[in-house]
Amino acid sequence: TLNKEAFLSAIEEQGYAIVEDVLSKDFCDTIIPELELAIAKEADFHGTVDYKDYGMLLACPIYGGSFLQVADNPQVMKPFNWLLDDTCIIYVYTSSSMPPNKTNYSARIHVDRPHFIPGYNEAMGCLLFLDDFTDENGATWVLPGSHLKAEKPTESFFYDNAIRVIAPKGAVIYFHLRLWHAGGINYSNQWRHALGIGMVRGHLKQRIDLPRALKTYNTDLSNVSDLGLQKLGFFSQPPISLPQFYLPVSERTYRQKSEWEKTNESDI
Repeated sequence: TLNKEAFLSAIEEQGYAIVEDVLSKDFCDTIIPELELAIAKEADFHGTVDYKDYGMLLACPIYGGSFLQVADNPQVMKPFNWLLDDTCIIYVYTSSSMPPNKTNYSARIHVDRPHFIPGYNEAMGCLLFLDDFTDENGATWVLPGSHLKAEKPTESFFYDNAIRVIAPKGAVIYFHLRLWHAGGINYSNQWRHALGIGMVRGHLKQRIDLPRALKTYNTDLSNVSDLGLQKLGFFSQPPISLPQFYLPVSERTYRQKSEWEKTNESDI
């Protein structure tokens, strides 16, 4: 059973926590064909596979299907709620897939969010393993405790002190977005697939406006619960008129409780 206190301590002290069996192996096997089809579609958009983001979907939710099930999964989202409050939303939702005998855009030593705010968490990320992560197929390197330092570590220091995230398919690594990390190299003859989600507090902007994007792409949302819609950002859109502002809470596009409203449940 995932323990909230242990999880939060790990994020605070080490900058990451690994949780196994978050996704079922059957689900991983189901989503991989959808992922590979979407990767091919984005390569068609670019007209080549020779671009730096090959294997990374810019916005997984626009493809619907199993991608939306991840956003609507309470087990995936629970740790984010612990750290960022249950109003947190998706900032970015991509894939991190390594082609056979290659690496990908993640191979550099990097952090996923440039802002360094000691003592305050405005965001957290996770990597969901759709395949086993191994030494051979490019498992991620993380530098424990490095989220507490603003300076980029030297390459020699990083690889002398980093650990390899070796974990089975269905596992998830949650991490502080200031944690220094790097992808490896896939020396196998098969793709190595993963999904990456970054969450932010609900008052912050998304990298891509997912509510508008999903409408633009006519993505089927009929099976998405209020949890999924909230995580996708549908309840964090500012109203555009006075009538919209004064709608009943269940019809509003912005449903977060402000500080003064939390004391009067009948008004929210």
